[in-house]
Amino acid sequence: MAVKAPKIGDIVYCTFLDHAENAKDVLLFEVIGRVYKITKRAYLVRCWGYVNDVDRAGDGNEDNENSYAIVKKAIESIKVLK
Repeated sequence: MAVKAPKIGDIVYCTFLDHAENAKDVLLFEVIGRVYKITKRAYLVRCWGYVNDVDRAGDGNEDNENSYAIVKKAIESIKVLK
């Protein structure tokens, strides 16, 4: 079965390798969220955020959202959930 690449708007479950200060090796992490941007090197995944763009614009509070840029080369697996 072919793995479907995520696109903007997809909800994904992603595991990826990351570094950690003073660790003995790289560590495996996970994130679940909505892909809101794709660059040449990364998927940007919002794991806590507004449901409606109108609310985002009206509230104007960037501290109410949390996202991660996941480097594509560090991804161990990524699965589209929705």
